[in-house]
Amino acid sequence: MLYQLAHIIRDKFPWLWLFVGRINSLLFHIKYHKNLKDIPLILKKHSIGYNIETISEYNITELAIFFQQQPNDVYTFFKPHGFEEKELKKLVDDKSFLAYIVKKEQKIVGYFFMRCSFLGKAYRGYMTDYQHRRMGINKLMGMCATDICQTLNIPMYGSISPANEASLKSAEKINDIKIITTLANGDYLIQYLPKEKL
Repeated sequence: MLYQLAHIIRDKFPWLWLFVGRINSLLFHIKYHKNLKDIPLILKKHSIGYNIETISEYNITELAIFFQQQPNDVYTFFKPHGFEEKELKKLVDDKSFLAYIVKKEQKIVGYFFMRCSFLGKAYRGYMTDYQHRRMGINKLMGMCATDICQTLNIPMYGSISPANEASLKSAEKINDIKIITTLANGDYLIQYLPKEKL
């Protein structure tokens, strides 16, 4: 219900979405700031063969270029936010939007995020560079996101289209998947549960 309401507000009332987002950002930071300090250690733990960085004003230009370089078909199922630099800057300023890039030899090869609520929920999304698919990057990002949410002690959710079989299979390699409901657009709202052994 919260997920569906958030999308209605975002799409129908952008001014209200902006206001609610600012309040949520403030309250999330107040509630979770101590746990957020542990995230750099989690990123370091998973930076084996790759380097995982928090998005910041120093890398959003590079991230915007990364999004421009992806083929159009990847955006059929991936539309969580704007992809231009000015939109990414807003995400950097949002303390409840936890977003990271994965680099290989100084090149961005993956992007993942958790849009968090101060009420204690996170919604995950990710994208792997089209030239670096099937190289374990999806799994790396999923494991890192799972560790972050466990550290914050908040459940993690996401939406996946039943038509996007590749994303479903990828998610099932990382997490146990629980389908919560089917959304109005036909997507599954799912909960990502940590596996006992990854």
